Amino acid sequence: MRRKFAGALLAATLACASASAQTRAPGWHQLDQAEQAILSPLAADWDSFDAERRRKWLDLAARYPSMTVEEQSRMRARMSYWGSLTPQERIEARERYKRLQAMPADQRETLRRQWEAYEGLSPEERSRLGAAQRPGSKAPGAAAAAPVRK
Repeated sequence: MRRKFAGALLAATLACASASAQTRAPGWHQLDQAEQAILSPLAADWDSFDAERRRKWLDLAARYPSMTVEEQSRMRARMSYWGSLTPQERIEARERYKRLQAMPADQRETLRRQWEAYEGLSPEERSRLGAAQRPGSKAPGAAAAAPVRK
């Protein structure tokens, strides 16, 4: 009886370990060469990402070959930008994204138009506008760093 119980316990433990290994995302050195090449801007931080974030990046890497050259270029630029952020800046970026997604569509559209108008300014006009801003007076959802354009 004890042997059957021990055997069942061992089988259950192995099943749980196997299921856990399948839901865990691989470390950087476990990625294949193609995945490493696509995700290279994230290499330095990969092993610090949680399993869910790794799986999301891997899903994106799987779609990469079917993207247009322009989409691939935009994705690599965004990965490089993301990789350059500190952990705190990443948290802030995620929070800004959540706030933007919670905004009504018309407010998001207005904000998009304002950003496009800002991008159309000359560097001198941008400097003047920036100098006129008081610290801490950013609009909700405003980017702390220059976002990568589509």
